[in-house]
Amino acid sequence: MAEKKMIIDGVECPFTDERNVLEVARKNGIDIPSLCYCENLSIYGGCRLCLVENERGALDAACSMQPRNGMIVNTHTAKVLESRRTTLQLLMSSHRAECLTCEESGRCKLQEYAHRYNVVEPRFSENTYSRERLDVSSPCITRDPSKCILCGLCVRMCAEVQNIGAIDFSKRGKKAIVGPGFGKMLIETGCVGCGQCAAVCPTGAITINRQIPEMWKMLNDPKKRVVVQYAPSVRVGMAEEFGMPADTAVTGKLVTALRRLGVDVVYDTNLTADLTIMEESAEFLEKVKSGAKLPMFTSCCPGWIQHVEKAHPNLMPQVSTAGSPMEMFGALIRQQFKDEDVYSVAIMPCTAKKFEAKRPELEKDGKRLIDLVLTTDELCRLIKAAGIDFKNLPESEPDDPLGDYTGAGVIFGVTGGVTEAVIRRVLDDASPDTLKTIAECGVRGLEGIKAFEVSAGDLHLRIAVANGLGNADKLIAKVESGEEYFDFIEVMACPNGCIGGGGQPPASNARKAERMKAIFKEDEACELKIPQQNPALEYIYNNLLQGRAHELLHIHYPLHGHHE
Repeated sequence: MAEKKMIIDGVECPFTDERNVLEVARKNGIDIPSLCYCENLSIYGGCRLCLVENERGALDAACSMQPRNGMIVNTHTAKVLESRRTTLQLLMSSHRAECLTCEESGRCKLQEYAHRYNVVEPRFSENTYSRERLDVSSPCITRDPSKCILCGLCVRMCAEVQNIGAIDFSKRGKKAIVGPGFGKMLIETGCVGCGQCAAVCPTGAITINRQIPEMWKMLNDPKKRVVVQYAPSVRVGMAEEFGMPADTAVTGKLVTALRRLGVDVVYDTNLTADLTIMEESAEFLEKVKSGAKLPMFTSCCPGWIQHVEKAHPNLMPQVSTAGSPMEMFGALIRQQFKDEDVYSVAIMPCTAKKFEAKRPELEKDGKRLIDLVLTTDELCRLIKAAGIDFKNLPESEPDDPLGDYTGAGVIFGVTGGVTEAVIRRVLDDASPDTLKTIAECGVRGLEGIKAFEVSAGDLHLRIAVANGLGNADKLIAKVESGEEYFDFIEVMACPNGCIGGGGQPPASNARKAERMKAIFKEDEACELKIPQQNPALEYIYNNLLQGRAHELLHIHYPLHGHHE
């Protein structure tokens, strides 16, 4: 596509296929403020902060202006600045500003812009913020209507990307609010707790249900043995928070930080990602052999599991019974420390894991497998609160005998990673040529839907990978109509997979791509590439599971039907 040029603040700015002036400006290093814009969502144009002045002296919203060759705009004329200050003052009058105690203080975009444009006190005396009740019904996220500025980002994310529509606008004028319909709480809707609404909320109106005080309490309890596992994508979601490049995996520093916090035992969930692949691959091959109904769907994403239960219950028997890596490690921890007072903590990129941990199915031998789930975001806050200089920490290794993992476990953190690991397991060949062939088969990349074919011996398999529940619904519709056929389908609820989880520090598409690079760099650095090479698995099957693998590692949700 031919490159064009426009002039922004006297700077010549080239562009090609950017959909608006706002994107052109940001691509060229000019940050036009906006509270209602997201590169992955439809254009709403509601906040009016992105107004710019065109060559005729008129104000236009940069998010809805189509760029054209030779166009001239200015982003900080006196007229523009006055408009922004007025808009911010109006927004502040409809937002309960308690910044010192707000969960998002320091990260709130409204707060940032108020500082940027020197809006230090409200212009309008009347406070019009919502008096609707605080919604803490979800174990995953908290909704505070009094801090909502009606930007609509959460509404569009839930409807356009996730195809759920758990929240929407209701009422009019000063009484307008965003929330579930008919006065319901989030727990009463189709919400799956994915946290993508919290990821795009510019204020503190929707936040992660942070449980940091519970963690501090356990860390300071001398009677508790605190055992922590951390998921594959956590290591690539922390770098930006501590001033490091987004494509940096911080595994060794993460382990050291957990020990500095007072954690007694540190494990890497990559190990049970390997274990998940062993169990899930065996289940899949058995389904193929027995002629069971296909496709088989993956089961490690709790947001996806809830979505199947609520929106596609007929498909639940086709979902793998293999537990998530978090669940499996929880089971191993209970077996490893049977007679000890253990507090089992999982650090996850995913807010929906908080719901998963509380499910009745995640109880074995009368004990909860996971006592507490903290997100990547919460771990970063813990580290900062402890005054730890994370960037300059030395590196260390997770604890034995459950410390080994392979590259197949690492790649779980990105969309397509589970599938690639399954293919590696089925082909049972870790040669560089075979790994390269697998990587290039179509499984990698951040596209919303990927479909490809692979051959494994006599098996010829058609596979699909979807990330984002809206994409999963599109794929399911094609399968159920007979338009498409697949043997195996991987679904991750969050866009781009776990690297874009609702519990990760928010990131642009470009930064998520950098996180993906970090995942594959970690894979390349692993000497072991396929799960069956992991020496810890023999110890697990022989010493911890002792013939109870299916009982301890598989989860039968109510809609799965008859227990195997």
